Amino acid sequence: MNWADAFVTAGLTAGLGFIAFVVGQLVLTLIVQPVQEQARIVGEVAHALTYYRGVSSDTSGFGPEGIAEARRTYRDLAARLRMNLRVLRIWYRVFARPPFVLPAENVRKAAAALIILSTTVRKDHAAEDVQSNRAVVRESLNIE
Repeated sequence: MNWADAFVTAGLTAGLGFIAFVVGQLVLTLIVQPVQEQARIVGEVAHALTYYRGVSSDTSGFGPEGIAEARRTYRDLAARLRMNLRVLRIWYRVFARPPFVLPAENVRKAAAALIILSTTVRKDHAAEDVQSNRAVVRESLNIE
């Protein structure tokens, strides 16, 4: 093997390695991270549904600041769910089946129910509309 062959082999190896790296980064950035982000947001929704369950109760200890925080949290989570749909929109047809990502319609329903929950924070947690919207969120996002 002469020097020219060695340089060509090294150049091809470096070029193919670079292409593999770029393709790997694209897959990671465009597919893997948004799918993981959706799972992370669903986990945060589950936490918020539990944490803010009795925020309106006089004995909850949350007070006006807690009510405002619950509203912001529910709205933020709804916005982040919708944002994640936009990020994943290209890949939704490919990955929109469990266990990859939730169906887009389920995410939209959950986001709408979270917005309604943000407006009904002051109501008792046993109120019918509060209970039904919490159920919509849990069912849509497969939260047990």
